[in-house]
Amino acid sequence: MTAERISVVLPVYNERENIAPCLTGLARALSEVEHEILVCYDFDEDTTLEGIRAMGAAAPKSVRLVKNTLGRGPHNALKAGFQAASGDVVVTTMADLSDPPELIPAMAAKVRSGCDVVSGSRYMHGGTQKGGPLLKRTMSRVAGVSLAWIAGMGTHDATSNFRAYSTRFLRETVIEATAGFEIALELTVKAHLAGRGVGEVPSSWVDRAAGESRFRLWKWLPNYLRWYGRAMREPACAWLAWVVALAGGLWSVGGAGHELARIVVWACAFGAAASILWARSVRGRNAWSDALFPVIWLAPPRSSRARPRRSSWADARWPRSASSPGRRRADAGSRTCAGPRGASTSARWACSSSSCSSGARTSPR
Repeated sequence: MTAERISVVLPVYNERENIAPCLTGLARALSEVEHEILVCYDFDEDTTLEGIRAMGAAAPKSVRLVKNTLGRGPHNALKAGFQAASGDVVVTTMADLSDPPELIPAMAAKVRSGCDVVSGSRYMHGGTQKGGPLLKRTMSRVAGVSLAWIAGMGTHDATSNFRAYSTRFLRETVIEATAGFEIALELTVKAHLAGRGVGEVPSSWVDRAAGESRFRLWKWLPNYLRWYGRAMREPACAWLAWVVALAGGLWSVGGAGHELARIVVWACAFGAAASILWARSVRGRNAWSDALFPVIWLAPPRSSRARPRRSSWADARWPRSASSPGRRRADAGSRTCAGPRGASTSARWACSSSSCSSGARTSPR
């Protein structure tokens, strides 16, 4: 049985300037709870190790060094830390002092209350972000907010690596990450699609003051897009169907005299949107079948064969008045093609011939 302990996984790469204040801050924030700090490094020449040795007796007793033997890269360093963790909650954070360690107990409490993934969120109410490249900040915010609003993911910050995971979830999940820090987005997407709990707490993020960032946006972007697309494809299909159905309904009632029909179209569109959101709330995510809701709500009704065919959604629901020119033309056409009283059905429909189209009456022989 896993002990009730917080395992902090800290991937490092030449963080000599930052490691001492990072470890000191972590130990202070976690002094009241059982914890371990796993410093995960790739090679023995990493300057981070020199910084830890320079701390001497001031280094926290809870620090454990974990050498990554799975292959170089932050994704493998994180996986090595997951394998070495002994606690029931695993928290990932960076050694560049960007994340506030005092939030870790709150994140762990949320995991223990039922969530499998909890994000330290920069983009929810109360979260902040200071510094960093503008393009990276913008792309991260757009991805996080769109996943929350459109896909219904339980966090507004899906790309941050300041995360808390349940050890149970990590052991049950196959990690496919091949580069960079995509592992956080991958695990969050997999938890969401599996219907597991995803939560967040407001967090602040500040850009590093010392050392060099190893984040490679353009190199790792395809990996992020892979998991973003995996989370968005089904909800995007449902909402695209909603947009197309709404546009088709509004187009069919274009022109003057159909104001009431347009109101009905919008009412049906809101009903379809409510159905999509209801299905997401019940299931925890959207499915391909949710694209049927707009079709059901906004499909035009089939006209009766006994009546003249309507040419539009509006005509089917809202016949023109008897005094309107269109209704008079329709009535005239029906009188022309109706045939004489008492004629058989086949004789009545025989007026589809060329003589009927020219307006001549047909008489039975």
